[in-house]
Amino acid sequence: MTKTPYQLTGVPVNSDFTTSPADWMVAQARAFGLHYLLAHADDGVIWGRIDGNVLHTSHGIAPASPPLRASTLQQARLFGPAGELLLWRDDNGWSARFVADIPGNDDDIIDEDQILWGDTVEATKNGFTLVREGSQGMRHAVPVVVTAEQLKHHQLRLRVRHYITENEDGEASITLSRLVQLLPEA
Repeated sequence: MTKTPYQLTGVPVNSDFTTSPADWMVAQARAFGLHYLLAHADDGVIWGRIDGNVLHTSHGIAPASPPLRASTLQQARLFGPAGELLLWRDDNGWSARFVADIPGNDDDIIDEDQILWGDTVEATKNGFTLVREGSQGMRHAVPVVVTAEQLKHHQLRLRVRHYITENEDGEASITLSRLVQLLPEA
């Protein structure tokens, strides 16, 4: 049986999160060395980037991207090469966990680059790129600068890391996945 290639750590979610979710997320991002935010709320998707002590979000850049509010948030992922903090809401309130690689287990990790949709660059603002897909006009604002040429060659990607473990019968399976990186990086 292989060793677990990741380490999970519970992260306490206190009342600071509900009163000021952006400040709480910045504090967590700084503590764990994370760079990006991908959040799903009742009213839309929110992309974000942490620069020092500030969380910049796609609200105000993408027409359908809502503001970050604890009251409408369903789940959020702060991520970077150092790991991923997953925050979610259930019937008992808010929970969070941090996952990071355990060094030396590279054989038990598969990285997959998922192409993000978007075939037209509409605007670039504050380090975000507003991209549109197809004639339907679906839009999102990713927290990286992407050129039309990069979109043409499908270089806008989200890197996902899959962790493989074996059960007692030696059968291998993916037991956990996390977000790692948004590409292309500057």
